[in-house]
Amino acid sequence: MGKTLSSRTLAAKELPQLSPPVLLCSDMPDFNKAVMEAGLRTVSLNLPLARSLVGLQVREMLAALMEKIHALLPKTEPVYLTDYEMLFDPRYELDVIHLFVDLSRRNRLIVRWCGALDGETLTYAEQGCTDFKRYNIKDYEVTVVKWEGWAR
Repeated sequence: MGKTLSSRTLAAKELPQLSPPVLLCSDMPDFNKAVMEAGLRTVSLNLPLARSLVGLQVREMLAALMEKIHALLPKTEPVYLTDYEMLFDPRYELDVIHLFVDLSRRNRLIVRWCGALDGETLTYAEQGCTDFKRYNIKDYEVTVVKWEGWAR
């Protein structure tokens, strides 16, 4: 279901037209520039989400997590999502890629992937760490863009 594209096959202006969610596998300034030119609103999730969960017990956090995430995102505005690493906390038992797919039903979502891309596999953290995750791109309706320079 998911697909991987090379930035070499795209023009920067095409990035926002890709089928969401779009996962950008690099923090290259050119990606950031394309996202900003497209008028996407940048949402950094870690700090506001952490603040909204302060004082809750783990069980309460789990119950409130999705509601809090939805409340932090604009209702229909396209979003460039950054700084969301807390979602990988093993206590939440979240499938983060599945969450991105769900969120993209309401918002055009472009995500700066904070892990690595190895062929058709996205990873987060190092193997052996408690928050290590591995995702096969083919198991999700996502578009992954790996940085290799823009098409001319």
